[in-house]
Amino acid sequence: MWGDTKGRNLLVARTDSLAELGAALQAGAGAVVVGPAGIGKTALVRAAAAAAHFHVVNIRGSQMSGQTPFGALAWLISELPAGVSERPVQLLPQLEALLIKQAAGLPVLLLLDNAEHLDGSTTMAVSQLVRRSAVKVLATVENLGAAAPDFLALWRDGLLRRIDLIPFTLAETGALMESLLGGRVSSTAALAMQSHSAGNPHLIRLNTPVQANCKSLVQKGGVWVLAKPLVYSAQVGEVMAARLKRLAPPERSLVELLALAGGLPLPALVQLVGSEAVEALEEMRVVEVTETGTARLADFTSAPAIAGSVPPGRSRELWEALSGIMDPEQLDAPALAGFAGWTLACYGTLAPATALRAAALANAGDDPASALSYIRSVPAARRSPGMVLEEVGALMASGSNLEALKVVERFEASNAAVADTHTRGALMLGKAELLRLVPTQGDPDVALREAAAVLGTGKDTAEQRTTVLLTRAALAINTGRLQEIPAELEHIPTRKGLPAALRIQAASLRAQFLALTGRANEALALMKPMGWDTGRTLPPGARYRVYTRTVMGLISAGELRLAGEQVEALSEWGTRKAFRGSSGEVAAGLVHALAGRADKAMRALTSSINQLQVQDPTDVLPVAQTLAAYACSLQEDHTAAKQYLADAAEFAYPPTAQAKLLTAMLRLQAELAQDPEALGAQLRAMASNCLDSGMVAAGLDCLTAAARAGDLEAARELAAAAEPLDGTWTRAQFCFGAGLAGSDPELLLESAQLSLELQNHLHCHAAASAAQRLLRGRRDQLGRAQGRSARRLEHLSFRELRDANSIKARLETLSPFEADLARRAAGTATREEISRALNLSPRTIDWHLGKIFDKLRVSGRPELVEVLG
Repeated sequence: MWGDTKGRNLLVARTDSLAELGAALQAGAGAVVVGPAGIGKTALVRAAAAAAHFHVVNIRGSQMSGQTPFGALAWLISELPAGVSERPVQLLPQLEALLIKQAAGLPVLLLLDNAEHLDGSTTMAVSQLVRRSAVKVLATVENLGAAAPDFLALWRDGLLRRIDLIPFTLAETGALMESLLGGRVSSTAALAMQSHSAGNPHLIRLNTPVQANCKSLVQKGGVWVLAKPLVYSAQVGEVMAARLKRLAPPERSLVELLALAGGLPLPALVQLVGSEAVEALEEMRVVEVTETGTARLADFTSAPAIAGSVPPGRSRELWEALSGIMDPEQLDAPALAGFAGWTLACYGTLAPATALRAAALANAGDDPASALSYIRSVPAARRSPGMVLEEVGALMASGSNLEALKVVERFEASNAAVADTHTRGALMLGKAELLRLVPTQGDPDVALREAAAVLGTGKDTAEQRTTVLLTRAALAINTGRLQEIPAELEHIPTRKGLPAALRIQAASLRAQFLALTGRANEALALMKPMGWDTGRTLPPGARYRVYTRTVMGLISAGELRLAGEQVEALSEWGTRKAFRGSSGEVAAGLVHALAGRADKAMRALTSSINQLQVQDPTDVLPVAQTLAAYACSLQEDHTAAKQYLADAAEFAYPPTAQAKLLTAMLRLQAELAQDPEALGAQLRAMASNCLDSGMVAAGLDCLTAAARAGDLEAARELAAAAEPLDGTWTRAQFCFGAGLAGSDPELLLESAQLSLELQNHLHCHAAASAAQRLLRGRRDQLGRAQGRSARRLEHLSFRELRDANSIKARLETLSPFEADLARRAAGTATREEISRALNLSPRTIDWHLGKIFDKLRVSGRPELVEVLG
């Protein structure tokens, strides 16, 4: 079922390349497509050939035919008089005449597959045919440098355009999977396939149906989600084995070794397979040697698939050969992680020091499952304090907080607790966070005091004291006890002598604190210099916290445009927890929902909810379901909203104070969307509690939502609470509250304009609509100007709220006549010129334009020009 791809789009993500091939055929003699095996070269050139009107001649190069003159052309030459291949002067014109005859008036297109394996005589004939403009060419090669000189000259002389195909991105992998499975795919499933296939389209096509058949991918709620780790299929193994058979035995062994180990020292490889094999694969660009002397496979080689195709017996044989001549401590970081995993797969043993180093690297690489396997391969009695620390970190990253706490407690009870001051202090800091998540097991403040006492006796006291202070600040923010934030936190981001990692973490904590307490400008001043990629230098745990605090700080400050930009950036290169996969979809859904973009929010959330119901290591399913309910209420689908609320999961662990308040506020709005009076009252009560506890931004958001629901008392309270604060969003909130309370359209227009700049389309629409209501019936010059501004802002925000509101969607509601008139009106023609062109009176034109303006939600021709370009 899943393997049937007939009729489906197998050129996902290659539309630009396809267009480039078409342009090359139109403007020149053709193109050569370069890329590794399975990247989609042949499918692309065949699609280009099918889209054009050519007589297509397929010529395939191979290592066997490449050993014979005219080997790839033998089937064509066989139709010519005997012996003509021995007389090249006669061969060329007769071959050209044969092709023209077969083409029956169509231009001739040669499809050259594996052009680097064409023999010299064949490439000479092709080159001459191209230079005589008798044929055009689309060719595929893996290694262009290995092609015959005549063929290379076609590219160097500019007759053939070079087009390089690269592996698929994460989004492209997901799109191909959706094409193959016939349904949506969660980003977590796409991320797993991306890693599994190295973005190779052929491997994605082979693997995707297999994963569905073996239930690694399952369909839940109409979305294909990852249910368990992906497997390596026999089909992929056969493909990889066939590719390896093209290599000489030493070269094959080298590729297998590097695929299994990830990277190895050059001297060890030379000792095992010889320098000739290394040099040959380097020349083919299959193997790369780093400056440190470590050899590894090039990115395009699909190393995971190669490793998965090696039979267990062969894998063990290679591992034993390598282990006999190499000390694992000689390996650099990426190579050690690969070798450790390979060792365990071969039922070998890791020395404690090797296991510790490999686990630390795995945790740093956001791979807690591997870290746990390395640590637990060592008997408990032989595990060092450092190994315990890595085990706890891996368990916390996996969401196994209670188990992590038990590991810490066992460590405390052991003799090692006395022996290692640094590790004990670090574990006490981890315990403080764990006790926040599992509060029934103890008091986090006690653990913090123990950590401070332990770390205060060691070296690097300034750094250790700062680490304790940051943990205390994080605990205060996470629990909503903002009055307990250490005053010293303000100075740490700029304190000289401290490591950059500590200063970055301090800046993110301070920025979140400032945003939560309504000091948005100060928060932004701290966040903006950090840049979105600052956290790349941090270990995954700290990176996750920094990214999360930055995004949540931006949301508290109402900076939805910046928050959306950061979430989008992090979806490409963030850690697994920090906005990649399902957590990234929830973050995107959060930004869209708060901005009122309900359809976009639901697209992100429906995928993530189905995935999170299977796997939820970050405990965000309750947030996602509440967001979906809120988005449904924005869509006025109150039945669906109530169902999401009824199905909403409980938090597995206590959420942070900000997440708890945000979830409660959105839940209220979804529950009481049809009872604005009750909604306003409850939101005002929640706002009062927030403001009393110092959670100022949350309090203002509650009052803003209540005022949007029509609660005039909330509007007055909003104006009073927001007036002394700073920040663009806070100003928009003040103007909204004061504008409603004082019936001031000017303030409402300012609120709408500021909200539009922040990309908060929900609030922009509400403020502009309120201004319009106040301006209705005004005939004075100021009132009319304000009315035009209000309509423009209302229309701009309206188009963003729902897919059906977009100009593209609303253009489809126009008749052909109306669509033509709209395009003319958006151009430079005057009313009279349009009237004459359509043979209609100006008055009739005005009447039709009025209908068009209503359908498109534009205020007149100037706005029509703006939206239609």
